[in-house]
This record gives sequence, structure tokens and C-alpha cells, in this order.
Amino acid sequence: MSTIQTSVDSLVLATPNVDRDASFALSWFESPSGKETLLLMGNVEHEIGMPNLKEEVDRINDFLRLEKEHKQFTWMILYDGKTIGAVWLELEGTDHLNAPAVHIMIGDKDYRSRGFGKVIMQEMINYARNNLEAKVLYSRYLVSNERIAHLTTTLGFTKDGATYKDSDELEFQNITLTL
Repeated sequence: MSTIQTSVDSLVLATPNVDRDASFALSWFESPSGKETLLLMGNVEHEIGMPNLKEEVDRINDFLRLEKEHKQFTWMILYDGKTIGAVWLELEGTDHLNAPAVHIMIGDKDYRSRGFGKVIMQEMINYARNNLEAKVLYSRYLVSNERIAHLTTTLGFTKDGATYKDSDELEFQNITLTL
């Protein structure tokens, strides 16, 4: 997988790197915004634990393994060389979501509401269309996450069925975009 230079000069999508990204992930999880972001993404509080560096190294190695197995592509979001989040394309469907499906997380709150999410999601739309030759792109969001609902609507995603609750009683909305 290659690095993707976005239309914003200092905003790059890069292959995960254990040395660069594990320490970022650990510091992010330790911050108040880490827990807040995980809750906005649909994680439940009792499942959010405090990881350690080994777990973060393992998580990044899992990203790389999933790519080799052609199950998921993950890019770390870098701004001015600093990791600020991640974006990934799932290549296999799940019980609740068809594939390919895109997900984004800008973990560093200082980089939200700056238009980066829109730029990155547009890159993923282009990647799915041009590299995966996908005709449709899927995603989902926690219904209470109004920011991602607005972003995906702005990009042309539409609701795909009714909202549903997962096993933790969190309400999600599936969305789809015809490419």
C-alpha cells in the first residue's frame, strides 16, 4: 500500500508503522479525548480499557496483517508528520455492514473541525472507485454522532435502511454511496 498525498499539503495518509504510531495510540488512549472518541464511534464504556504499549504494537501489526490477507486497508492520518488518527477500508462484510466499508477516526481533537475528515473521506471514495473498482461504498455511524452524520451526508452518502441497535443497545445508521 502506498502513501496518499491529499489536497492539503501537510496532510498525508501513510501505511501504519509500529515505531511511529504505537506511542501515538497509547498517548491518545490515555487522554480524555481518546475515551470520548471511542464512545462516539460506538464502543461501550465497559469495553474501553487502558492499553499498554505491547497491545498498541499488536494492534498496528494486526492492521498490517489484515492488509496482507486482503481483508482491510488501514492508513494512519499524518499532519506535519504527526499521527492524528486513522482511516480504514474493510474489504469483507460483517453481520451489520456490507463491504467495502470506510471508517475514519481523527483521534487528536486539535485537528477536528478543520476540514481534514472531508478531505480524507474523499480520498477513500476515490481509492475505492479507482483501486478497488467498487461501485458502492458503505459505512455506518452511531446515530448520536451528529458530526459524522453531517460529514457523510455532505459527501453524498444516503441512509441504507432503518437504524438498528447492536448487542450493546447502541443505535447505528448504515449508509451507502454509489460510486
